[in-house]
Amino acid sequence: MEMNTVQVLNKTLALPMVGVIYLYQKTLSPDHGIFRSRYPYGFCKHYPSCSMYAKQIFIKRGVLGLPRVMRRIISCNPWSLGGIDLP
Repeated sequence: MEMNTVQVLNKTLALPMVGVIYLYQKTLSPDHGIFRSRYPYGFCKHYPSCSMYAKQIFIKRGVLGLPRVMRRIISCNPWSLGGIDLP
């Protein structure tokens, strides 16, 4: 399947976002980073964690997935029940 210019631009603009998420996961993330030993059962109430979900969405949909990522981040609050949300 051939990608047109808009699709290539969409995926290319998402690469820096995926890189930032990767750095966050390796450093500060309570679920994936150096603090994961303090939370043996995980910290995020969603599955997959919000950062992993955002990374999957950006890889799959590019920057056009930003509204889904924002909705997920907004739902990550004390009043949310959490749950499973697949990209």
